[in-house]
Amino acid sequence: MQKTTIILITFGLLLSCSPKIKSILEYHKKENEFVLRKSTEFDKNGNKIKSIRTGGLRCDMITTTEYKDNKRTFEKTCCYFKDKDTCYLQSFSTFEFKKNTNTEKEIRYESDSAVRFIREIKTLKNIKITNVFSWEIFPTKKPDLENAIKLIDTTYLDNKGRKIKSLHYNAKREKPWIEIFKYNKNTYSRQTIGTSRDTTSIFQISELKKMAKKNNIDYEFYDQENYKYKIENY
Repeated sequence: MQKTTIILITFGLLLSCSPKIKSILEYHKKENEFVLRKSTEFDKNGNKIKSIRTGGLRCDMITTTEYKDNKRTFEKTCCYFKDKDTCYLQSFSTFEFKKNTNTEKEIRYESDSAVRFIREIKTLKNIKITNVFSWEIFPTKKPDLENAIKLIDTTYLDNKGRKIKSLHYNAKREKPWIEIFKYNKNTYSRQTIGTSRDTTSIFQISELKKMAKKNNIDYEFYDQENYKYKIENY
């Protein structure tokens, strides 16, 4: 099948076509020109298999992800130095999916195999529960759950799979902080409650975001004034 490349300047025909996306190049505006910031690759099921973030002070960060039956099994991030053509491992994760409870368990390791965090995500019909045991400051090769920082996020979804409310628990806080989402045709709002800076923000739902939702891909598009995108389809 012939491959097609689309440079996104206008977006009117995106939703009517909705082909399977193979890759996205993201360009960020710097002064009077757009420079490549990130490239992302997807398989034919919409799974993100490779992401390269360019323009770092030291190196380009490359993340690759492996899947089995559309579920993540392994992921690694390395720091790529072009002059040496070498990618140094920064961190890696193993994943285990339990079908009977619809739960994904991730263990994130440092390059020396010390554990940074353990995260379990359980997905029900309209609720997603995320439990995290973290040793972010002092990764350990002998993780003790009693000494970990404990975080719990509970997210409620509407019938379209959109977030409508999130509760964020931290063992160090007496009460959770809350996010409430409301949707209109082309905008949505996010109200934050229970923090030192409670606020309500309004966001545009661009044609690009609608396309990502329709294609069920994990990708965050930004405003078209400061960002441009090139998409290659299968």
